[in-house]
Amino acid sequence: MRTKSGSVRELVAGIRQAVEQEIYNPAEDLKALQTQYKRLGKKDFAMMLDAMVEKYAAGEYAAIHAALVQKARSGDIDAIKMYREMQASGGSDEVVIVDDIG
Repeated sequence: MRTKSGSVRELVAGIRQAVEQEIYNPAEDLKALQTQYKRLGKKDFAMMLDAMVEKYAAGEYAAIHAALVQKARSGDIDAIKMYREMQASGGSDEVVIVDDIG
């Protein structure tokens, strides 16, 4: 039988596994937090939220996102466009490169 604390441990383990595999999808992660908000107690939800913060604060995604934001703030038009496209797509970290050299 699955216990509540076992379920929370599985959720946190899943978040940590996503970090190791460098799977980042902010929109999906926020939906997961929204779903779990009503199901978990404050302590368990805080533990899950801490794991999400740790996921996005460390690793390549954080460094790449920070560099993109810095370039966009400095006025780089391509960086601004890429940032806006990411936001429009729900925060996905998927980047599509279009090669127009024909």
